[in-house]
Amino acid sequence: MVRVALVEDEDANVHELMRHIDHFSAQTGEKIVCTRFKDGLDFISDYSFSFDIVFMDIRMPHLDGMAAARKLRAMDPNVALIFVTNLKQYAILGYEVNALDYVVKPLTYYDFEMKFTKALHYVREHQDSSTFIDLEDGKKKLLLSQIFFIEVQGRKLFFHTEEGCFETRGQLSVLEAQLQDQHFIRCDNSYLINLRHVMEIHKNDLLVGNEKVPISRRKKAEVMTKIAEYLSGGIA
Repeated sequence: MVRVALVEDEDANVHELMRHIDHFSAQTGEKIVCTRFKDGLDFISDYSFSFDIVFMDIRMPHLDGMAAARKLRAMDPNVALIFVTNLKQYAILGYEVNALDYVVKPLTYYDFEMKFTKALHYVREHQDSSTFIDLEDGKKKLLLSQIFFIEVQGRKLFFHTEEGCFETRGQLSVLEAQLQDQHFIRCDNSYLINLRHVMEIHKNDLLVGNEKVPISRRKKAEVMTKIAEYLSGGIA
């Protein structure tokens, strides 16, 4: 199933997009679920991290498409973003927010099919398992591939990631069970590491991402075996 957000204030343009989407779905058998937002503010204020593709009109009231796209990218750097515009010269602005492509109104089915197919390829190539964590001011979506390691201190969990360190509450044992098939292993009572990011192996610690993580004596043999299996392709 492909989840699409249509951020567009004009009903006629939404109907046109929906007509093309329905045609594409009928032709390909692709199951597509669409959610419409009437302006950028409505979309951003309740962003749910649940979309694969976002069609964003550039000119909208309350919060225009570029401003909404900047806020979107601050929260979700990976969702496929396609701008919808009346004028091609606006499309160049998409580079500022890593837009995948743009479509020009009035939208022909041929143009839509080409751009939507490109977006589907992008989604499938970049598809990644993710998890949500509770922060003080809301929720944060983390791609598992971007997590270096998870550390527990008391009842607090610290997610060390490519974006920085994020604090939440929880139990490391629960995460260990959830992530056992996602290249995560326990190397110490307090650390769950992502095998993708093990950079160096030392006598008593590992370099994971850009930080040192201790290996307990009890876990060392198991950790070395798992690292060797991962590097040799033995772990799917």
